[in-house]
Amino acid sequence: MRAIKIAAATFILWLAVPFLALGHLHEKYEGWCHSLQNANSPELVQFLNAVVPDEWNARGVTWAVHKLSQERHEPAIPALVKLLDFRIPRPPPVEGIFRSLSEETFPAEEALERIGKKALPEVLCAIETDATSAIARENALSVWMEIYRESDEQPKGVGLLKLEETRTKDGEVKQRLSWAVQKALTRCNPPEKSACEQAAKAGSLVPSP
Repeated sequence: MRAIKIAAATFILWLAVPFLALGHLHEKYEGWCHSLQNANSPELVQFLNAVVPDEWNARGVTWAVHKLSQERHEPAIPALVKLLDFRIPRPPPVEGIFRSLSEETFPAEEALERIGKKALPEVLCAIETDATSAIARENALSVWMEIYRESDEQPKGVGLLKLEETRTKDGEVKQRLSWAVQKALTRCNPPEKSACEQAAKAGSLVPSP
């Protein structure tokens, strides 16, 4: 019986280690930038608008984005959209802790999803414009569909992209929107797949966001 209890306790501890590690990471994440610790939301937006992310300021950028995300600060939307291809810097290795999930995280993507539909016009601009990097455009499309997924309106999201594609007279923008429509179809939940495909053909009749 004692052996069984020890084995059970060991198993529970083994299950808990990833969650403890994530909590530890979260605490370190919160303390990444002491210089911005007392900054308010407008000051954090000003910082993000002025900064060019690099290896020296990446932790501060990450912290600022995270704080604005937690506050769902809508005036930060344009700054966050510009950071859609910014990755969280890889944390220092710790023996025995698996961290690959954090290595490819884009904090601005999560922040815009938390803000929700108010972010959609700027996200759409990011999809359309040539200045957007390939990674940022992929992430913008992901944000777009995730926001509509949260309200169970993924077909509407697809339809609005198709409507914008139909409306635009700019050939290059039309091409990028065509890509977005096809990519959006791959992100539709299975129960909405048929409705998404129909929206991709007909476009949406509702106003643009």
